[in-house]
Amino acid sequence: MRPEVGTRPRLPFTIDVSRAAFALALSVLLYFVALNETNPQAREQLPQPVPVQVVNVPSGLVLTSRPPDVRVSVTAPSNVFGRLNQNSFTATVDATNAQAGANDLPVGVASSDPAVRDAVADPPTVNLTFDEVRAQDLPVRANVTGTPPTGYQRGEPSVDPSHITVTGAASIVSRASEAVVDVSVDRLTVPVNGVYSPRIVDDRGNTVDPNLRATPPSVTVQVPITQQTQYKEVGIRPVTQGEPAVGYVLQPLVVNPPTATLRGSSADLEGANFIATVPIDVSNISTTTVRTVALVPPQGTLLLQPGQTVTVTISVTTLTTTQTVRVPPAVINIGSTVQLARQPAAVAVTISGPAPALATLALNPNDFRVTLDLSGKGPGGYDIDAKVQKVPTGLTLEGVDPAKVHVDLVAAPPPPTPTPAPTAVPPAG
Repeated sequence: MRPEVGTRPRLPFTIDVSRAAFALALSVLLYFVALNETNPQAREQLPQPVPVQVVNVPSGLVLTSRPPDVRVSVTAPSNVFGRLNQNSFTATVDATNAQAGANDLPVGVASSDPAVRDAVADPPTVNLTFDEVRAQDLPVRANVTGTPPTGYQRGEPSVDPSHITVTGAASIVSRASEAVVDVSVDRLTVPVNGVYSPRIVDDRGNTVDPNLRATPPSVTVQVPITQQTQYKEVGIRPVTQGEPAVGYVLQPLVVNPPTATLRGSSADLEGANFIATVPIDVSNISTTTVRTVALVPPQGTLLLQPGQTVTVTISVTTLTTTQTVRVPPAVINIGSTVQLARQPAAVAVTISGPAPALATLALNPNDFRVTLDLSGKGPGGYDIDAKVQKVPTGLTLEGVDPAKVHVDLVAAPPPPTPTPAPTAVPPAG
């Protein structure tokens, strides 16, 4: 028989809702009891201190003391502490109600780890000092240091704007006397036109707290530098003629002083880039020589010091060259029972040394002695070391080719047997 439409089918059993809820709550409780027994809650203090952040500082106050770091104690399951560090927490001080002067303010600690609870700062409060914010108008001064080179002149500097406003703690702002911009013109030949950040100083010139806020933060400084058109400092270029001694080359010449000042019209000075010396004769020079020479200014210009001379140091250095000669080797310590099968071939001896020494030395085989030591050698073929025993003074032996010379020894012929003298016969009777 079908149930009537709209009627609810009846289950073959009944559900006790209150008992089901009780069973569920009991199972959850038993789960947490078991979890707490295997991973109990603990309270510990972090080994690392946590930095403190100050928030909500009133607009009329400024913090003048840095808040100290705090230690943090937390409650968490034992297996959680291994992953906690100072980055897991944020320590803040709410300065909404702070007033000028010293304030004891509570430290709040929040954790980014959901397993952590009851995070408490140690100490629970910190003492912070606040000061009233003060603004003060200061004049700006350009502190120009250094001097342009000879022939250039510095003008008076200008600063735009001429005043700035500094804002900060009243106790620090009250010490400010002026804003200073340091500009160096040392060795400059062009005008200065740049943007600089001023430094705030007291009446003794000492820099005060750099954290003061300046408005505007930078100023424009202009320092005129003009060239004195009738003067110009240029370098000196030595001029030489002739060649040093054979085997020597010139080193860079040293001029003292290296520059001189010209005077003349603006057009003539514009094309003058150096001053030449009179020609310096370096013919056959083989040692360091110092010459005093006159200067030849460019056409249309004159020396600021008429008749000015300079000293020129002329240095030379020797050329190192190499040369190879063929030398017949000499055989020494040959035994009496052997002799050469053939004369050993000549060897190539390479030497190096200063070019002047090689130029004055007539290189020939008699200048060297190459020996082949045959001590204790019997008949046969041998590769004997070629030893150079005589090298001219001042030269260096670079090598012998070949380093070993093949020598063939054969048995020497025996000496001839002497013929006995005839026996004398006595005369008969």
